[in-house]
Parts: sequence; C-alpha cells; structure tokens
Amino acid sequence: SSQITFAVSGFYNIQFSLQLANYDTASQDIDVWFRKNGTDIANSNSRFGLAPRKSAGNPFHIVGALNFIVQATAGDYIQLMWCSSAIGSSGVGAYIEAYSAGTTPTRPAVPSVILTAQFVSANFP
Repeated sequence: SSQITFAVSGFYNIQFSLQLANYDTASQDIDVWFRKNGTDIANSNSRFGLAPRKSAGNPFHIVGALNFIVQATAGDYIQLMWCSSAIGSSGVGAYIEAYSAGTTPTRPAVPSVILTAQFVSANFP
C-alpha cells in the first residue's frame, strides 16, 4: 500500500530518503510532497534538482532526504507523492530508482525509498 496509517493521535516526524536518478541529457527536477487523507499538505513540497546523466546508461544519481512534522488523528493516513519534470517512454527521464545488490565488493541492494514515521508527542508546543 502507498498509505501510512496512524494508530495513535499526535505529532509525527516523517523522514524519508529517495534514490533519485536522471537518465536524461538535460537537468531535471523531481518534486516530492505529502498528502494526508487524500489531500495535499500545504507547503510540504520540496524540489530536487538533478544534473544531466554522466553517459548513456549511466545516470546522475543522488539521495534526496528530508523530514517533516505532521499532526495526525488515529486513523489518518499520509502518502509520499512525487512527480518528475521528465519521464519518457523511451526510459529517458528522471526517476526514483532502486539498484540491485553489487559484487566486487559484495554490497547490499539500494532501495528506492526509505520512510519512517516517529511519534514525537501527543501535544506539540
């Protein structure tokens, strides 16, 4: 599911990191924002600028990471939304992407998204 549902009312620190990749020959942007119960959260958008790819088949990549405080009531849900300035049917464009585990040296896979929701307080100053 793309929804994170809160069981307890309160304030939460939502943290994410995204593995961003640009396969295009031009710079591209990826916007990332939050929705709560299906409605965009005002002023929650962030824009990540991605440089052009290094070469064909070798994208520019970077990790986009942020945290955001959200007030939620038990049963509320949030979603992490995103859009790219360029996504092409030919595979050229900017994406949130995962990478397979590597060898020489052996290393774990790179997930496309890591998201945590940490309860902060029932009441926030």
